[in-house]
Amino acid sequence: MSAKQASEMASFIKSKKNVLLMAGDLCDKIDFGGKLLSDYAADIANKAKLPVAATGNTVKGLKAKGVTSAAHKYAAEIVDFTKESEWRDPIMAERPDLLVFIGYSSVAAAGLAAAACNVETAVLGNVYAEQATCSLPDASLSQYQQNLDELTKALGN
Repeated sequence: MSAKQASEMASFIKSKKNVLLMAGDLCDKIDFGGKLLSDYAADIANKAKLPVAATGNTVKGLKAKGVTSAAHKYAAEIVDFTKESEWRDPIMAERPDLLVFIGYSSVAAAGLAAAACNVETAVLGNVYAEQATCSLPDASLSQYQQNLDELTKALGN
């Protein structure tokens, strides 16, 4: 829907009441020369005080980085819960009003964003996802890292 610069994305995330960060397995695989994508996911979760639904072993790394509200969840299951009239997942007491995806391939993030119902979506990737309510713009990996640095800085303000 709309491409947002990192500072705008931070403002968008901070404007929402119930945000759930969805961390995919690429969090443990994308390395920006010594800093993993999971480091950014942990910074985002900690600075914005967000619960995290993490795929696979990603939850272990996030907990090791100080994320206290993280649980192993299947992304498709969380998205499926958005289609139901009542929120049934114990990671959050209330239905999220925003799902934020990080650490998913561009195809997976776009598909998950498109499938979510009754919730806004944001994709924090290096490929613009038009299916999401908002997304970071297309970027090289070095620009993507700069976007994440700016985003985490803006979330801390």
